[in-house]
Amino acid sequence: MHLTTVVAHPDDADIFCGGTLAKHADRGDDVTIVYMTRGEFGGFDTTEAEVAATREEEAKNAAETLGATAEFLDFEDGRITYSLENRLQLVDVLRDHRPDIVLTHFRDDMHPDHRTTSQLVSDAYYMCSLPLLETELDPWEPENVYYFGKPTSSFEPETYIDIGEYQSTKEDAILEHESQVEWLEEHGGIDAEFDGLIEGVRAEARVLGRTRGVDFAEGFVPLHKNTIEFLS
Repeated sequence: MHLTTVVAHPDDADIFCGGTLAKHADRGDDVTIVYMTRGEFGGFDTTEAEVAATREEEAKNAAETLGATAEFLDFEDGRITYSLENRLQLVDVLRDHRPDIVLTHFRDDMHPDHRTTSQLVSDAYYMCSLPLLETELDPWEPENVYYFGKPTSSFEPETYIDIGEYQSTKEDAILEHESQVEWLEEHGGIDAEFDGLIEGVRAEARVLGRTRGVDFAEGFVPLHKNTIEFLS
């Protein structure tokens, strides 16, 4: 099986679905994380280029921790827009990787980059199998799209993945984002929910796990309700 995760920022995959990615990688599946941006707005008094370089390196280390491959697109942090051109770029991303399963952000999210990424990926999924939509790559149809989200949105999981054996790997991957962990915990304001990031992520996974009778879990909403068995 091949899973492709498309996220807006370098730390999103680790925070929202790192346990699931590590679990699939450990069982021999091909796991790719596609980063829309390099998160260049997520830094202190420095340049965007310097922040981007740091965050790209951290993301590569985090992906390696999970057993995943990292790929970076060239969208601008905080400025991802919806357009036909951008949708077609995501079509080619899916046609290039040919995933069985796609993971991405839930449509309802406070961050505009998360919302736009969700829409672009969802619409690219519908278009990437069309034989008359000609690009340099052959059409491909993933089995399903699964969405992850924040408890602060209308996101209500329907598919739960037991990550009890991979919670520590998920946390190790998050900690690879050293500059971003510092940013989220000190930024305050709209990012106040990330105070005590690791503790918060662990608590959320524990709460989700209790609903399924396991120690830790991650939750997803599948696009197609009849194929939830593909993610396990």
